[in-house]
Amino acid sequence: MEFAIWIVYIIIVYVMQTLTAVIPVSDPMWRVGLGRYGWIGASILCIYIFRKYLYHKNGIRLISKKGLKCCVWATVIGIGVCLGHRIFFLIFKGFVEQSLRDIGEVVLTNGEMFSATVPGILYAALLAPVTEELVLRGIIFPVARQKRGNLYAIIISSIFFALIHMNGIQLITGLFMGVIIGYAIVLTDNVYIGIIIHAVNNSFSFFNASVLNDKVWSMYSGNEFIQMAVGIIILIIGILMLRWEMGRGKRYG
Repeated sequence: MEFAIWIVYIIIVYVMQTLTAVIPVSDPMWRVGLGRYGWIGASILCIYIFRKYLYHKNGIRLISKKGLKCCVWATVIGIGVCLGHRIFFLIFKGFVEQSLRDIGEVVLTNGEMFSATVPGILYAALLAPVTEELVLRGIIFPVARQKRGNLYAIIISSIFFALIHMNGIQLITGLFMGVIIGYAIVLTDNVYIGIIIHAVNNSFSFFNASVLNDKVWSMYSGNEFIQMAVGIIILIIGILMLRWEMGRGKRYG
């Protein structure tokens, strides 16, 4: 069933992208933005179609002392993912550079310009994390888990998450982040924890690139290993503390 949902989702995305492509928009920056919001529309439509599979059973209640602590550790994990996953940029440096060339400087520039607008920030920090997580971890994840267990659900939802970004860079980093988010959802039994991690990752990445001008992280800054080490340490601390918090009592509070 998870593959059927995935195929329908991709078809809806393709149709929506085709429809937005014919809308007359002269500014290439806003054309990029229109395409991204078309993707949001496709995700919402998919959520509506498969709403009966949407994960309603929430293990940890966010509006509780334990839940709020889990939100804090999810935020820490999101920052750790944002910094830590850049290790793959160095391991696969040649592949990353080729991927950037394949995407094209014009497309990248327009995408970055749109990301600095209010609609772009809203898309990256809120709309994309919410809709993507509800489709992938709110619908596909529980369907896959019911069929073959947690490990299968984590792997298949992570693969689908990586594939929807449709470029070489995020194929690698998407797999990494998908596994972390999937594991966090297994720990907490709550899809909103995944949304928080995703949103923090996107927001921190935007803040670093647009506000700090890549001063916290830069692929060619000369201290990449220190930055990655810090990110991985933050990530490990966040995961361990989330595990510890969820293991403190038998009941969710």
